[in-house]
Amino acid sequence: MARQKALIKGLKFRFVMLVCGIFLSIIGMQVFADTSGKIREIRNAQIAEAANAASDVARDLQEPLAGTALLPELENPQFVETMLPILGAHLTSSLPLMIAAILVCLGLLSRFTRPLSRLSEQLNAIAAGKQENSIVIDGPSEVRALGSSINAMMRTAKSNIDEIHELAYVDPTTRLPNREYFRNELTRAMCRAVRVKVSGALLFVDLDGFKKVNDTLGHDFGDKLLAAFADRISKIVRVEDTVAYQDFKDSDQKATDEDGREKQVLARLGGDEFTILLGEIREETDAAQVARRIINSTARPFVIDDKEIRVGVSVGIATFPRDGETYTEVLKSADMAMYLAKEEGKNTFRFYSEELNEKASLRLEIESDLREAVARDQLELYLQPKVKCDDGRPVSFEALIRWHHPEKGTIQPGEFLKIAEETGLIIPLGDWVLRQACAYIKELEDMGLDFPVAVNISTQQFEQEDFADMALKIVRDQGIQAKHLEIEITESMAMNNPARALEHFRKLKRARIRIAVDDFGTGYSNLSQLSRLPFDVFKIDRSFVEGISDEFDTHGKAIVRTILAMAKSLDYETVAEGVENEDQREFLADLGCDYAQGFLFAKPMPAALAFNWLKRQNVQNRSETNLITSAKKFRAA
Repeated sequence: MARQKALIKGLKFRFVMLVCGIFLSIIGMQVFADTSGKIREIRNAQIAEAANAASDVARDLQEPLAGTALLPELENPQFVETMLPILGAHLTSSLPLMIAAILVCLGLLSRFTRPLSRLSEQLNAIAAGKQENSIVIDGPSEVRALGSSINAMMRTAKSNIDEIHELAYVDPTTRLPNREYFRNELTRAMCRAVRVKVSGALLFVDLDGFKKVNDTLGHDFGDKLLAAFADRISKIVRVEDTVAYQDFKDSDQKATDEDGREKQVLARLGGDEFTILLGEIREETDAAQVARRIINSTARPFVIDDKEIRVGVSVGIATFPRDGETYTEVLKSADMAMYLAKEEGKNTFRFYSEELNEKASLRLEIESDLREAVARDQLELYLQPKVKCDDGRPVSFEALIRWHHPEKGTIQPGEFLKIAEETGLIIPLGDWVLRQACAYIKELEDMGLDFPVAVNISTQQFEQEDFADMALKIVRDQGIQAKHLEIEITESMAMNNPARALEHFRKLKRARIRIAVDDFGTGYSNLSQLSRLPFDVFKIDRSFVEGISDEFDTHGKAIVRTILAMAKSLDYETVAEGVENEDQREFLADLGCDYAQGFLFAKPMPAALAFNWLKRQNVQNRSETNLITSAKKFRAA
């Protein structure tokens, strides 16, 4: 803009100098013509006088008359006296004409300079950010053409700027502000909260069950669900308080509502994670009320492509500046609170607390140590026997992982397996467990024992396209008989993607690997689908077995009877988990349960102890068998 101003000023100056030069030249020519005549008269008189004195001088004087310059005559007083009246007369007569001419020229000049000045002012306004203004120029066609060109350039620039804003700050799926926009808004709201001594809140919202929708119905369907969820939540959070992209450029003016309180901002961070900024709250119940409205809104199913989809939400709430002084700290606090809501049953909300921070720190330590646990030989696979339910004879083992931490001691699977699943460590950890279990099978085979080992498979492992091929490769690498390996999966894993599950099962069954449904009765219990999958074993969850000892729990016993009857009709073997007393064993045995495992028979133990226990059991069983045989022979005699 400064350069354009300089060009306009330079144009004005050059035009004025040109006009002045033209008029001075005209006047100079007139003066020169008049004064030349007077000079010639004076010179002719002088020549005549000189001719009387000397004829040779007259000749010298007459020759240069035509080309002699005026400057030498300035020394002659008579010349000056002659010139002054002439110049004065011409200036007096020419001055009105000169003034009129200058005024006309200035008028002509203003036809260019005024439009250019207006153009400069409008360009300055555009440079200051008022890009919605268009340039309107009245003037010569050249200047109007310049204004039109600049208008076209500004329209293109504005379109590009809008597109850049959209790419930088708008989520394309939901049309909500994105993570970067939310970061700016939360940072601004936190600064204001400290400045005016108020509190605000951040709600971290995560959809429950969204992964299942994505995996079963596809990502395009999942995107439609996210858009529908965003639209519904935008109506739950006050519409006038929701800052969407169309409000982005006016966010400074719209940052507060009519009462002077901070506006609310709904944004999508990514995936199925959304955030809501409450820039100012009077008390924590304000945030809780918004969370309840969001949770209640998901009670109604979403109808997408003529399909009804039900999802819940888990909400974590953090307040600022109490729960964090920076964007990262507050977001982390709300995220931890959201995970607590998921752990406590989902479809609910929880507030952040310092206790959560301590748990999160411990969680980070476990995650970091778990990455090195395999390399440092801190993991060990324990074996728990399964026995025949009627006589207690051992028939197989179940492999259960344990972690011997050098500082924290033995860490139970419930403390680190969930972390492994959330961080992706469950894949290499699961592979290690499967290899180690096959190594134990090899030892049992080398001992001459026909004794299978069951291995629990994680959801992430089972969802891999090449899971069955990977398992078969490990079996080949260890050189064991495939029939001695049993794969345990939960019914929910089988129902997540029945087609993929069936493909895995067919490959495993062709190799004679056995397949068991773990914790039956606690998942989907889609009997129609389950009946189509080629399982070998149903495992009755320990929660049902515990109810057997309760004389008032008739429903639990009825469920166990139903499971056993159904398994028998489908020709599945049955295993009861968590058998801890003789009453439970007798009840199960009377109903025809095939196998049992639990503390009544043996706890999980290291492989060496498990092998020694098995040897003792085999010797004892052989002795009991010999006694029974002798008694039969004695009675026959």
